[in-house]
Amino acid sequence: MIDLSQADLLGKGSSRACYVHPYDEHKCVKVTFSASRNITSEELKHYRRYMKRGISWDMISKAHGYVKTNFGEGAVFSLARDYTGEVSRPLEHYLRPDGLYLLSEEELLKAISAFRAYLFRERIVLRELKVDNLVYQRLNAHEGKIILIDGIGNNEFLPVANYSVRFAWRTLKRKWLKFEQRLLIFYPGNVALQRLFKDFHREL
Repeated sequence: MIDLSQADLLGKGSSRACYVHPYDEHKCVKVTFSASRNITSEELKHYRRYMKRGISWDMISKAHGYVKTNFGEGAVFSLARDYTGEVSRPLEHYLRPDGLYLLSEEELLKAISAFRAYLFRERIVLRELKVDNLVYQRLNAHEGKIILIDGIGNNEFLPVANYSVRFAWRTLKRKWLKFEQRLLIFYPGNVALQRLFKDFHREL
């Protein structure tokens, strides 16, 4: 039994709360508090599928199974930390106008390009690609990478993308375009994003 009473709360969504693992600072524990919407078991099915497929976990928070906690059953995941030891911040932190100075345009372009290539290469099917499901892990003072911390799953009526490369890419392409649209709406002053997405569209 893990006691999360004094554990640091990393965030709380509509159905789950995420805590720093009290015995391992490089892991976190997600606990479902809404009985009406338990997505963890469905999510872990997809993680097991990816484990069998032998994907790279370079840009996804890896799952480490279940634990019992004083708040109920929890799922353990890897926790991204910067080279300074701090918990990696959400990507949104670096996209806001007041956060631009923290990340150069070159770093931002490189990180998003690499993340997009990773999703398509590994065929990671997502329920929804949202900026609040992504963190930017600073590897050193001038380099970093984006890590997906939530949102894995397939909410399509016919989950063909789980088994077909062609349908996986088609689904990813559609969800990536929606992701771009949201970023351009919420961060209209970010010229780097506008230029990057134009380059992506030339590739499609």
